[in-house]
Amino acid sequence: MRLFSPRSVVNRRSFLRLLVDGAPLPHYDEILHAAVADAASPAEIADLQAEHTLALQLRDTLEKRHARHEQQRALVECAKELAEDHGDPGTVLNLIVSQAQRLLGCDMAYLSLNEGQATCMRVMVGATSSAWRDVRIPFGTGIGGRVAVTGTPFSTPDYFSDERLTHDPAVDASVKAERQVSIVGVPLRNSTVIGVLFASNRTPGPFSHDAIALLGSFAALATSAIDQAQQRADTDQALMALGKANETLRERTVDAERAVAAHDQSMDIVLRGGGVQEVVTAAGDQLGGVLAIFDEFGAPVAWTPGAPGEVLKAMAAGVPEGTYRATDLVAGTENLGTLVWAPPVQAAEAGDLDRRLLDRAAVVASLLQLFGRNLAAAEARVRGELLDDLLTPNPRTYSSLAERALRIGYQPQKRHAVVVAHIRAENRRSLASVASDLAAARDGLSTVRDGQAVLVIPSDDPSLTARGVSRSMTKRLGSPVTVGAAGPVDDPADLPGAYAEALACANALLRLDRAGAAATAADLGYAGLLLGDGASAGRYVERTLGPVIQHDEQRSTMLMETLETYFATGQSLVASAKRLHIHPNTVTQRLDRVKRLLGVDWNGADHTLEVQLALRLHRLSRDLDA
Repeated sequence: MRLFSPRSVVNRRSFLRLLVDGAPLPHYDEILHAAVADAASPAEIADLQAEHTLALQLRDTLEKRHARHEQQRALVECAKELAEDHGDPGTVLNLIVSQAQRLLGCDMAYLSLNEGQATCMRVMVGATSSAWRDVRIPFGTGIGGRVAVTGTPFSTPDYFSDERLTHDPAVDASVKAERQVSIVGVPLRNSTVIGVLFASNRTPGPFSHDAIALLGSFAALATSAIDQAQQRADTDQALMALGKANETLRERTVDAERAVAAHDQSMDIVLRGGGVQEVVTAAGDQLGGVLAIFDEFGAPVAWTPGAPGEVLKAMAAGVPEGTYRATDLVAGTENLGTLVWAPPVQAAEAGDLDRRLLDRAAVVASLLQLFGRNLAAAEARVRGELLDDLLTPNPRTYSSLAERALRIGYQPQKRHAVVVAHIRAENRRSLASVASDLAAARDGLSTVRDGQAVLVIPSDDPSLTARGVSRSMTKRLGSPVTVGAAGPVDDPADLPGAYAEALACANALLRLDRAGAAATAADLGYAGLLLGDGASAGRYVERTLGPVIQHDEQRSTMLMETLETYFATGQSLVASAKRLHIHPNTVTQRLDRVKRLLGVDWNGADHTLEVQLALRLHRLSRDLDA
């Protein structure tokens, strides 16, 4: 029987104390070396070494048990979190991948779901690029395709050097973009494999059996969570569909009653000779919100009482589709305007009944507009004779012409746009009647001169009026109508000059091969100055640089000189400052002032030539005056 020395017993107890304290590995070696140094015999040394080995084995066993315990605890915590209701399936997928990365402590974790003959990437955490998005991994390809087909986990310590794998260029590109090396994939399985859960590191090395087993256990929990989330989503969708069906049934009952009331009211308005204002008021009461009728030029004709002015302006401006609902007022091929509805703020998207009520109101309004337009057309013939006389420069007859204008309801003191409309000779058969209708609808005048229609229409925006006339006449005549415009003018004596300018603009458009377009001299810029016979260089300079010239005159600034120097030096701030003997910051400040006066795009490619031409014309005018 071998006897142990007191030192041997002490050392054995020292190993136990290290185990109890959870001491680091080097401490075990220190105790062994100290004991060996004091050992009395080789047999005692052998016993000490055996005790050391046994202590290390016990320590390793305890650490593994502790690690498994921690893994199980973490798995339980993940299961509790997955069991909570996280709403839509997408949120659940993100939670699964985040927990997988945390469980394994890996660089990346991601998840794919099977679709057809491939498993498709859905969620990834730890990514540094977007190369993984929308990647489809064909069955049998890579790790994901292999796991999706076999239903068994697969791990590789080095993806690109693993000869067991079948590679796909698109899949490999996404792996390379994320610098993945060691990867493990486990199946997401219920009755079948629905996808794959991955973990990966950017350094080579195998995943341990415990790590793979842990990821597999978590995948089983994740699959259950995915199924439950999808079931909840399906249930919510079914309940929502049932609720919508019930609401639709109720709405149809209410809609039927509203439709009958709207029909009776519309017929009553027509039979007693009502006007479009009554149609708008009645339809507005039924629909709520703001309802308005605009003519083909965008001017309001009738609107719901109390409608805010800013709403009417927005409706006339043509806001993006979906904000308001617009319905054309037509009679045959004739455009009579537009009915626009701004739903109440609290209203949802327009329903079928709302659309039917709008369509019915549009039909009734079109009928009433047509009645009124036919009456106005008869008066337009008288107005055409008046316009012919107004366009003939004879100041002695202006007083008598003014009296004639007042008798037929034309107000010459209003601001008017003068419009000249040109169409190919073979399509001029209805030109006079169409122009007459358009002018009558706006309390304007029209005539035909030298095969071109001339219209004088109340307007503060000749460019907008020109585009409206071009669209309306093109639609009704079935052929492109080229329109030039000038104004606005508020004195009959200015009509002949404005007519000449509008005619020059129309001719300029034709010379530029822009048949069917509409423009004023301001719209044409330097092209109108060069091609239009009646365009004025002075007016061109005023339109282009007027605000800058006026600023210099009123405040004794040097913006015009700065502009000229800026272009003369090739648009160089430094060279301009040197020539003007000022600091470059001062040049910048002056050009910022020019931007505020002329607009943010004054120095853009489309306007630079116009500004430079206006500068030269202005300098030439000053030199001639000097």
